[in-house]
Amino acid sequence: MEYISYSFIAFMAAGLILYALLPKSFGKYVLLLASLLFVGLSGGAFSLIFLALGVCVSFFGAAAMERSKSGAVRTGIFLFVLIFHLGLLFYFKYQNFGEYTKELLGFISGEEYYPELIERSAPVGISFYTLMLIGYAADVYMGKYRAETSLPDFSLYASYFGHIVQGPIDAYDEVGHGMAKQGGIRYEDLIEGGLRLCLGLFKKLVISERLALMVNMVFPDYMSYSWGVLLLCAAAFSLQLYTDFSGCMDIVCGASRMFGIRLSVNFRQPFFSQSVAEFWRRWHITLGAFLRKYIYIPLGGNRKGLLRKHLNTIAVFFISGLWHGGNWTYVIGTGLLHCVYMILGEHLKPFNKAVKGALHISEESKLLRIVRSLWVFVLVTIGFVFFRSDSVISAVGYLSGIVALQESLYGPVTLELLGLSASDAVILVIGLVLIFLLSLQAELGRDSIFAWKDDRASAAAAKTKASASANASSLGGQAMAQADAASAMTAGTSDGGAAVMGGASSKLLARKETLLFVMVAVIILFGCYGRGYDASAFIYATF
Repeated sequence: MEYISYSFIAFMAAGLILYALLPKSFGKYVLLLASLLFVGLSGGAFSLIFLALGVCVSFFGAAAMERSKSGAVRTGIFLFVLIFHLGLLFYFKYQNFGEYTKELLGFISGEEYYPELIERSAPVGISFYTLMLIGYAADVYMGKYRAETSLPDFSLYASYFGHIVQGPIDAYDEVGHGMAKQGGIRYEDLIEGGLRLCLGLFKKLVISERLALMVNMVFPDYMSYSWGVLLLCAAAFSLQLYTDFSGCMDIVCGASRMFGIRLSVNFRQPFFSQSVAEFWRRWHITLGAFLRKYIYIPLGGNRKGLLRKHLNTIAVFFISGLWHGGNWTYVIGTGLLHCVYMILGEHLKPFNKAVKGALHISEESKLLRIVRSLWVFVLVTIGFVFFRSDSVISAVGYLSGIVALQESLYGPVTLELLGLSASDAVILVIGLVLIFLLSLQAELGRDSIFAWKDDRASAAAAKTKASASANASSLGGQAMAQADAASAMTAGTSDGGAAVMGGASSKLLARKETLLFVMVAVIILFGCYGRGYDASAFIYATF
């Protein structure tokens, strides 16, 4: 089952009706049944079996750790839980990493190597729920909170349909406890959840799917296009990835809000970032919070000298890239390359400060902020070229075509060669402008029908904490801000699409009802559904 499908609409309708009609005490069972049904329809009995195994190992393992009075036994149990989860993850996701490594080494040495790949289907959502189950076991092991005693409550947290496929990677103490206490339907939740869901559909169907037409046309045949087209489509993929992933987060957060559940914030206007470090405080926030909490800090963080800090940073970003998939395109594109950016950026701070002083450029200069944001976008886009490419060889070839000012083999480039019609291009531009304006409103904290005063105040508080932490150190500040953002999940804005409401007036509610109907009409009229009116899967659903 896909989030964008008729079956998901029927699934939501049936779930909401049951949720509203049954007593509140049955709410968690409705959600659990719905979530198991979602996993079963998405990945079959195969996915359900492995999900059940993972849930039982973490649940009973945590209970055993809590009962044990021996530190050695507790450590042994935790290591068993950790090895079990990581073993399954490596079996399903990294069976080809050795072959991709041989291919990369062959490329570096000048000898071609053609990897012999093993095809292996992975259980639905294993990349996401594995981290949540490991995080829960680690928190119990460290004594952060007591083990959950209700298997249904814990199963709901692990299998919940709103975050199992693409996240966010919710922490149990922040989201899990509250899920099992939900019940009943509020009209305001339906309207505001519907708005957030429609914003996600707009990002996906109106914008991301049209950007995908360009990207899927050019990337596989990059040697035939001019450097200008390659540059355009590299930027288009960054925007496609953002609207696809953040669009999915809006859909699942909106759907969850309809049931009264508030998931973690996973994006906060990332393309307004002033540095690569800040970009990773705003992009995939919950993954960064997890890596900081369970890897960076245990390794020593920034407390053991500069060299150790850099090594810890490398470890975190290597794991971050590897988490996306067992290919060096991911390890480089969303990991090590960004790590290099951050380390260089930290060492170049004195030089940058001296240049600004010599040129009398104020730190508050709006022009400087725009230039910085554009520069960060360029750096991030280079990494995303690796992320999108089939191999490191293809990514290097793509980027080389831009640097070498490659000429087109097709002659003058037309919209048709980019896979777009004139109407597609117009709709795409208008859609991108609208999302930019919404994001700008959220960034500036201005009034918007998608963000209310209570939201902006909480978001501003989280942003202040993030800025203060960022001044302390590069990665340390980055990850601290990610944790702050995750803890502010029930109140923060997310790219102009937050869905928190505190006593809105009936007039404002009426405006939202009207906007909801307008957005539904816009999505139906201007959505790009592909062949057979079937939108392509979300990019992160493959991880």
